[in-house]
Amino acid sequence: MAALRAARRLQKAVQFDAIHHLTWGGIRAPTFLGSLGPPLIVGPIGGGETSPSTLRDGFSTKGRILESVRDLSNSTVFINPILRRGLDDAAVIFAKTADTRDLLSSAQRKKTVVFNELSRREVQKVSPRTRVQSPPKLLYAGRLLYWKGVHIAIRAFAQLLKKIPTARFTIVGSGPEEGRLKADVSALKIEQSVDFISWLPQNELFGLYGSHDLFLFPSLHDSSGGVVLEALTHGLPVVCLDLGGPKEIVTANAGIVVKTAALDAGQVASSIADEIHKVLSSETDLMHLSSGAISRANDFLLPDRVAQFYQKASSFIGRS
Repeated sequence: MAALRAARRLQKAVQFDAIHHLTWGGIRAPTFLGSLGPPLIVGPIGGGETSPSTLRDGFSTKGRILESVRDLSNSTVFINPILRRGLDDAAVIFAKTADTRDLLSSAQRKKTVVFNELSRREVQKVSPRTRVQSPPKLLYAGRLLYWKGVHIAIRAFAQLLKKIPTARFTIVGSGPEEGRLKADVSALKIEQSVDFISWLPQNELFGLYGSHDLFLFPSLHDSSGGVVLEALTHGLPVVCLDLGGPKEIVTANAGIVVKTAALDAGQVASSIADEIHKVLSSETDLMHLSSGAISRANDFLLPDRVAQFYQKASSFIGRS
């Protein structure tokens, strides 16, 4: 409400042509700025993503409870009068993913654009990979949370080792799931092939992007996925699931998007392992994907993304 009061004072002094409510970025946070008069731009907002029920078999009890609470919270978005009023007042809504858009009412969806907010400030001067590392190396970077899908990545890697025994998997990050994930690695007897690194300064993480073959990021409901864009920027092809924000970022030329419909965690892990094996078995395919990753990352340069965003917004503002 403090923001509303400040905006009301500014509106009286400046008389804005439009107002953009950019902060929070979550669908469950209301906006009141539509009451000020000028056309309101909302977003990009996310948070409407959820994990498929078939992929929750690897969750801890706590993880299952938290995911159920998230589902319940998302189910109230459509009927919450405060949230609905703010979105009804908007001239245009930007959603980070189709999942978030689909939580909105029919009228709200008609003025919603799916647009991920990720961007990068400059072109990274990197060359496409020309060969598979010896030994082949996979990388994950991010928090170790139950919904990040690292438990699925570990199962996939264990299957990959049956085909490529020399492969290695580096996991960079920390979080509440770290103990469970290390226990999974021990249970699968693959400790000698997996490296856990709790934290790295950014320049060293960027170095790992350059020394690995594929970035494995099987997150179950990231609305964005900043590390995915980081990996692409460094020419590192991404393997992700067809869920949340990463699937909006990764194209067929820049990585592999693994299908999840009607599959359980074990089946998805098998699909991931098969797809990785195909790429690592062909340096031509890896080189093609690496080149595509660099090209895809260049689609997200900040000036271009800002221009695209407001160009899309202007077409709706003209109708309001």
